[in-house]
Amino acid sequence: MSEARQAVAAKGSTGQFSPEAQEAIRTRALTGNWEVRRLVKVLGELAQFDEVNEKMTSHAKGWAIGLFVATFLGIFGAAVAQEFLGSALVWLLPPTLLGLAIWKLTRYLKLKKQDLINDFRTCLRPVLRDLAQDLDPSQKLRVRMDLAGPVDRKKTNECPAPPGNYIKGKQHTFEDSWCEVRLPLVDGTTAVIEFDTKWIRLDVSKRGRRGKTKSKTKWRKECVARATLMPPASVRWDEASLQARMDPRLEKVKLVDKDGVMCARMERFWRFKGIGDAPAEAPPGREVVGLLLRLHGAMMPSPEVSA
Repeated sequence: MSEARQAVAAKGSTGQFSPEAQEAIRTRALTGNWEVRRLVKVLGELAQFDEVNEKMTSHAKGWAIGLFVATFLGIFGAAVAQEFLGSALVWLLPPTLLGLAIWKLTRYLKLKKQDLINDFRTCLRPVLRDLAQDLDPSQKLRVRMDLAGPVDRKKTNECPAPPGNYIKGKQHTFEDSWCEVRLPLVDGTTAVIEFDTKWIRLDVSKRGRRGKTKSKTKWRKECVARATLMPPASVRWDEASLQARMDPRLEKVKLVDKDGVMCARMERFWRFKGIGDAPAEAPPGREVVGLLLRLHGAMMPSPEVSA
């Protein structure tokens, strides 16, 4: 990103982006029918915004933690300084540090609310770039994306933590079907890519060796990418080829009937873990494209076409 864009983003403005990108940043969502070039461009703008916002969020968080620690140490420092200097003015230091800490914390929380799920820029955008030459330029892509990540409205369950060495604990589950994209291919086939994510947050408190209580947040992110090929007319599918190319530990494949036309669907599973913040990792784009390539390789002409 250019220095000019960084400077504007640092001030919290999105005016340098297109109206579509600004609306997506405001709503943390992207929907509608898109030309592929326009969609890739808008996703690029969102990626630029999200990268800068992540750096600013991390910076504000670091300063907030450091200033709260400095406030605590400043109380003892002021007491010692008053003994040597004999002035009560040194007691202005702790409240000043506390005010700065609260300001940075407020800044961090504001930036955190603007955060977008990383998967769209680390997975979906590379997928669209790889498939761009295979898309029908005369047709539009149908897009539905929720970029907010694991927010409260997606929480589906809250329960006590699983058994463990905890004083107390609570587990939260978030269901996030965050993306569906319909891609018209040049051969008339429609490819559908869907991403479902389950976020599991575990908040626990433990007692350390010295008797102090420590709190920790653990995350588990379970991702499913689902690719479906929908031919324009009846075809045969080489099921033996599909089964041979599938990893049964991580993948599933099945044939589904859509309005009398047999379609093929393959899905793959990934799991990521994190401490403190939700995992930023996402399914690799090349593996998602691989799902479509394997499906396409198993597509055979129908008996009528062959005759």
